[in-house]
Amino acid sequence: MINEEINKLSDILLQSLYDYHFANNGGSYTLPKAMVNADVNSKQAIEYLIEKEYVIDSGQGSDNLVLAITAQGMDYIKNK
Repeated sequence: MINEEINKLSDILLQSLYDYHFANNGGSYTLPKAMVNADVNSKQAIEYLIEKEYVIDSGQGSDNLVLAITAQGMDYIKNK
């Protein structure tokens, strides 16, 4: 079960990716994996969003996460 702090952080991250998507013509957000790994809660929140298929990471094989919100993630935000 996901704890409340991770759940709140997941919602904040997803809303940020939603806003970023529209502000940057559908662009993906890139951040260093080392930065994410330094904060356990952020890492868990991102992993949760990927697991729920609200976000995809197209940065496999690199030192970065390249995150983009999915249609399912957009629906979640719109229906919140």
